[in-house]
Amino acid sequence: MSLPNDSIPPKTLYGLAPAAPPSYRTLRYDGGGMAVSLDDFPPDDRALLHQLYAGLSAAYVELRERRDQPDLLIPRLRDLYHHNGWADLVASMRGLGAELPADGGNRRVRQVIHDLRGGAFQALAINLQLLSMGYERPDDLHRMFFLARDQLKIMRNSLPDLDPAGRARDEEQRLHHVGLLVEKWQGGDYKFQGHDAVVRMDCRYEGAIAERCLEFSALDRVLYNLVNNATAHAADNIVDVSILPLPSSDPHHLRFVVANSVTPEQQAALAAHFPDGPGRLFAGGFTTGGNGLGMRICADFVCNAYGLASVEQGLAEGHFGARLLDSRFLAWVHWPIAAD
Repeated sequence: MSLPNDSIPPKTLYGLAPAAPPSYRTLRYDGGGMAVSLDDFPPDDRALLHQLYAGLSAAYVELRERRDQPDLLIPRLRDLYHHNGWADLVASMRGLGAELPADGGNRRVRQVIHDLRGGAFQALAINLQLLSMGYERPDDLHRMFFLARDQLKIMRNSLPDLDPAGRARDEEQRLHHVGLLVEKWQGGDYKFQGHDAVVRMDCRYEGAIAERCLEFSALDRVLYNLVNNATAHAADNIVDVSILPLPSSDPHHLRFVVANSVTPEQQAALAAHFPDGPGRLFAGGFTTGGNGLGMRICADFVCNAYGLASVEQGLAEGHFGARLLDSRFLAWVHWPIAAD
């Protein structure tokens, strides 16, 4: 359990939504249903995705084996960056999906592209680039390990036919503890789209959070979207992530709240577009610099986890939502607790 950051009173966080979001599922959500096939992409994109997966895998192996040996690892990562075409790979990923229909095409494909280009990929790419330029911070190596691991899982969640054997392993039942989230998000400098933020974690729950890697990667896709969004808009470069058990004793659900400070101009823009409150951001379509897909992806995953018929139902019943509180923007989602 992490130490509370005390930036937002727990009473406020618990009061954001009902304490028992209803579930309409008879079987627990396994984390699937938000994927597409490689065949949905043109040949050049398919080749690029294979190249990205190979590049991430190579970085992950180095980080897994040597993240406690910076004197050995840093030169190897620099060599990987310069000789495995990482700079070209990062540039090419910006064009992923460029040949798809201009009218938007398949929404799910667009969502997958969003998480492949975003997710943990951008933060890892920036860290590798900084290493290649001579900036050495050994403490970042552990974070880079998590980023590489998470993006590989996000890719397998998004593209089941990219690595069928790896996907099969992800589908095997294996409990994941909430400590895995705390370990990778607590503290440190997180980078996204040219923005830096310190992520402060307040976890008030100890126990299992997912029943298999596939489900955990689904939750990762939700949290990376929320944290990336908060990092891009945080006025003070601080992002607070809170994990609350619901109810606080004998819990059955977790509430994730991601908060960032906003400027008066940002508040005015949100108020103008969403006079009834910014929860409608989860419906997608509104952006102040991205493509408006990120929060809708979060909503779709939570709808799957609770068996909801629509985003509107999720908003009405409090499964996810957003609120402006003084000078802070708070977005929350719920997830069912995994059985021990």
